[in-house]
Amino acid sequence: MSFEPTIGILLYIALVYVASGVVKGVLGIGLPLVSLPLLAGVVGPITAMALLAVPTVVINFWQTAQSGYMTGALKRFWAAYPLLIGGVIIGVNFLTRLPQGGVFVLVGVIVILLSAAQLLPLNVALPQRSERWATPAIGIVSGLLGGVSSFLGPLMAMYLIALRVTKDQFVGSIALFYLIAAIPFFVGLSATGHFGWMEFWASCGATVMIWIGVLIGQRLRALASAELFRWLVLGLLIVVGADMIRKGLT
Repeated sequence: MSFEPTIGILLYIALVYVASGVVKGVLGIGLPLVSLPLLAGVVGPITAMALLAVPTVVINFWQTAQSGYMTGALKRFWAAYPLLIGGVIIGVNFLTRLPQGGVFVLVGVIVILLSAAQLLPLNVALPQRSERWATPAIGIVSGLLGGVSSFLGPLMAMYLIALRVTKDQFVGSIALFYLIAAIPFFVGLSATGHFGWMEFWASCGATVMIWIGVLIGQRLRALASAELFRWLVLGLLIVVGADMIRKGLT
């Protein structure tokens, strides 16, 4: 599906990104999980991924710089990064060769699984000595998953929670992880003709819309029940994911 930016489509994209920013502002969950399934039916799943390029890089670069933990994350999780990059390259190459129906089914399944996983409590704790083998494993699996779906960080987020890192360590580590994974992912989309100037400028506009949504979401956080909001959003995403699978199979 080609990107044809009519006024109606641009308005819909803007509304989706504001809504995604609101969700992130309230819950702190990732943008792709919310925006990708809502945009895929209008602009196509790969174009929906491409439109996240600028906000993904800008937001995670800012969070990495602000966290003060970039050096610490590089030293602690360095073994994940080369495998992460390699996995992304392999995954995005596979993604761009799939028929659109296959991409719809793949992304729909991943949306459902990730949404369901976030509805379940995670009480797993990993000792620090397990990082020697677990960090490289998380790197390659996250790279492959991110390369075929643009969901670059959920497994790393679960891994960091299991390691019981501090809040500042979590923010710095996951932002750097997203940033490192995003660069080869979007370069790969550009090299295969899925991310051009039209997508770039639309992605710049998306960054503004997302920030507006985040500011709104931060204000709503004090007024709304975050837990109820979380259940409603993730439940909606499961329904949307199922609809993506339906579209891919028809």
